[in-house]
Amino acid sequence: MWVDLTVKIKESNLVYPGDEPLVIKKVKDTKVDGYNLNQLSLNMHLGTHLDFKNHFYSKTQNLDFTQFMGKANVIKPLVVQGVVLTSDLAKKYHEQTFQERILILNLNHADKFNTKSYYEEITFEPSIYHFLVENNIKILGADLPSFSYLKETDFKMHKDLLKLDMFLLENLTNLNELTNHVYLVALPLSIEGIEASLVRAVAKNI
Repeated sequence: MWVDLTVKIKESNLVYPGDEPLVIKKVKDTKVDGYNLNQLSLNMHLGTHLDFKNHFYSKTQNLDFTQFMGKANVIKPLVVQGVVLTSDLAKKYHEQTFQERILILNLNHADKFNTKSYYEEITFEPSIYHFLVENNIKILGADLPSFSYLKETDFKMHKDLLKLDMFLLENLTNLNELTNHVYLVALPLSIEGIEASLVRAVAKNI
């Protein structure tokens, strides 16, 4: 059975501080025009989405949809005072029968989605960078609105990981329905030149 890992996008959703909210404008109506047509105004970070390299760098990546589907590990790392412990994450990752290049972190944060506390983010020790590099992680996902190091400035974790051509998958949900080993599909929209993309993320336990 496939599990939907995608948050529902609504006009009432709280957005990342400083971002513009979703606006749905009806531009055609069946009573007047014979059909309905809606126009959306939204940013690509509003719901479940992938961050690409040109979120912070001028270089545009060549994206192949096959990069966003494959086997993944789902891990619940220890979080102490709002910080993910790299040592515990590494231990649990290496305990897996198969160590995949897609890593999903279940931080039990999705239940706070659409509340102000959702943006009181869980952060990471800077040592996670070396763990991700050493294990050749290509996609890092979590039930978080963003990835950041403890006490970081200037979006350093994003810049460090995106520079490596890693993709960041944010705002996941329903991760408690997954086992440690899944098949993930998180396909971005085929729009040229964007720095991120909304996705419909789904997974199936292996």
